[in-house]
Amino acid sequence: MIRPDAKALHSLAAVNKQYPEILEFIDTWRLHELETLPSVINNVALQQGRCQVLGELAKLIKEAPSTAAKV
Repeated sequence: MIRPDAKALHSLAAVNKQYPEILEFIDTWRLHELETLPSVINNVALQQGRCQVLGELAKLIKEAPSTAAKV
């Protein structure tokens, strides 16, 4: 994953603070993908990649306020 610039990082921090339901939605989506992963028949790699991207995105948004404060 590429690192966001300072402006994008501050925007992600604002999303975390002002719209926590977005992070909740991403976490719920990631958990759904993880729960359905064992039953996937076709293209398991696609679903694994989706889980990884959603996890990294959630982590980025969660850590954005503290990271933005350091920038």
